[in-house]
Amino acid sequence: MNDLEPVATPESIAIADEGRERLTRGLETLPPRHREVLVLRELEGCSYKEIPATTSIPIGTVMSSLFRARRQSQSVLINPGCKELLRGL
Repeated sequence: MNDLEPVATPESIAIADEGRERLTRGLETLPPRHREVLVLRELEGCSYKEIPATTSIPIGTVMSSLFRARRQSQSVLINPGCKELLRGL
């Protein structure tokens, strides 16, 4: 094993699991279109040009949906208690 490789400890596994759960909850708060473009861009690595081709959504709508999705998911991930406030947006 290389000395530079991180060692998985029970604590690091628990932290990673908590992070995945928070990410999942954050994604679930997004409207379907926002969630779709965010997943395609950030998790699947699609380019801004690939997303409209995949979803049949105009590029301007993709960009505005991505902006709103990032803003909303960031708020939820930073302060999970504000989920109810964001539903009104």
